Amino acid sequence: MWSNWGENQTNDSRIEQPTSLDALRRIISAEDSPRIVGAGHSFTPLVSDASRIVSLRNLPDKPLQMVSEDAAWMNANKRLETLSPELADRDLAFRNLGDINVQTLAGAVSTATHGTGSELPCLSAELQNVKMMLASGEVMNTADDPTGELIQAARVSLGALGILLEAQVTLVPKYFLRRRVEMKPVAETFAEMHDLWATHRNFEFFYIPWSQKTLRIRHDLAREPSGKAPMDLDNLAVYGLRFARFLGRLHPSLRRQAMALLAALQSEEDYVEESWRVLCSQRDVRFVEMEYHLPVDAAADVLSEVIKRTETRHPDVYFPIEVRKTAGDTAWLSPFQRGARVSVAIHTAARQNFSEYFKDIEPIFLAVGGRPHWGKMHSLAFSELERLYPDFCRFCTLREKLDPAGKFLNGYLRKLLSDG
Repeated sequence: MWSNWGENQTNDSRIEQPTSLDALRRIISAEDSPRIVGAGHSFTPLVSDASRIVSLRNLPDKPLQMVSEDAAWMNANKRLETLSPELADRDLAFRNLGDINVQTLAGAVSTATHGTGSELPCLSAELQNVKMMLASGEVMNTADDPTGELIQAARVSLGALGILLEAQVTLVPKYFLRRRVEMKPVAETFAEMHDLWATHRNFEFFYIPWSQKTLRIRHDLAREPSGKAPMDLDNLAVYGLRFARFLGRLHPSLRRQAMALLAALQSEEDYVEESWRVLCSQRDVRFVEMEYHLPVDAAADVLSEVIKRTETRHPDVYFPIEVRKTAGDTAWLSPFQRGARVSVAIHTAARQNFSEYFKDIEPIFLAVGGRPHWGKMHSLAFSELERLYPDFCRFCTLREKLDPAGKFLNGYLRKLLSDG
């Protein structure tokens, strides 16, 4: 049985692993609703009720093919953690990455996975062109489309247009980042967050529930490695937060005392390393997540309400609340279309009942026009999404043209992309 990383989605069908494009075509032809699986780091049911799950890990590898000094074709089904060192060997890098890099490139761009940085778009925006297999078995190159519409749709597609095989990606010269981590009061971070996004290449922060503290992370360009990365204690810190929750069940004051101690024990970081080594972290403690992308001006008020509601109604929640900012782009289904957004992510432990918490917080995001992360939990369907995305219906019309039988739609995607 297949299960995603967060352990909240499963599928009992056999996983097919074709070794050639012809074998992939035969699977597509034979199945009612085949869906491609990558690393399984989405929390939404993108493959859960598919008639067949297909992994492309055994397809022949395609080596990097440079098309210019700052762009290359690459295997879309390789993991980012594999592609990054391969690029580094050529003195190249992705412009930006999220804080997890075990996803495949195809999976990351198809759900608009992002990092943080007010001038840095999500990874999908770096796609110049893609090659994808359509439901008919034809392999289409978006470079052959004179209108430019195909690539605007394919940059964020949820796997609903076709199967991404290769991607032409904008790259930058290899670079180093200075990472600085510090704990600050939440009021101070709220007052300074927009200035911090304006003055640092990458800035994000985590609010630690019941602590009134934020963990702030800044990254800036540097010339060469220096210092030493400290031991990664993120997973241990999560266990500490869980223990503090247990103490809170005995008496609320014990939780706040434990949180104050954990905050005091948080060591500051200051070192320089290669970009992908600094931006990405290992996540071993499993969770389920909801993330919404908010208008920049609404972020502070929304955060305040999310924190208040979390701490007054949901004492079992102990995972930090993550806050990032991403530049705008033009992809039809990009949550960042037509302008920068501030992203707020809430989490619960894997196998913990998340529905009540997410259901209570989601209306706060929606009240200001928040757009959901496509790979993270949300409750929206076609009618709500149509109002949030200016080109949503253009995407759906093109999808119907490329896949009129709905071969790549499972039940979940029909709810999202089909009007009744």
